Amino acid sequence: MSTVDRALRSIGKANFVEYFEDYKELAFSKDKVSGKDKMPLAKKLLENNPNASKLSGQLIRISSAINIFKKGWEVEALREVIGSKHPSITKEIKVRAAALIGNN
Repeated sequence: MSTVDRALRSIGKANFVEYFEDYKELAFSKDKVSGKDKMPLAKKLLENNPNASKLSGQLIRISSAINIFKKGWEVEALREVIGSKHPSITKEIKVRAAALIGNN
C-alpha cells in the first residue's frame, strides 16, 4: 500500500474530493498548522458527515490531508480516487476529481 493510499484511507476518498479546497487552503495557510487552526474545519466535517461521531477523527482526517498537500501528492491522490473501484466513489466524484486535476 502506497503512502498516498494510506493517507486517503484515513481521509476517505470521497471526502478528500468533496473538501479538497478546504484542505488545500488550510495546508498552505501556515508553515505549521496547529490543532487550533484545524478546529473550524474539523467542526465543519463533523457537522456535515452523519457517520462521523468524534472531533478527534476529523482532526486525523485533516492531518492526513495536510500531509498530502505538503508533500505535493494531491494529483496522485486524485488519480487514485478516479481509479477507485469502490462503490462509494460515484461517477460524480470521479468527474470532480478529474476537474480538480485540471485546476492544479
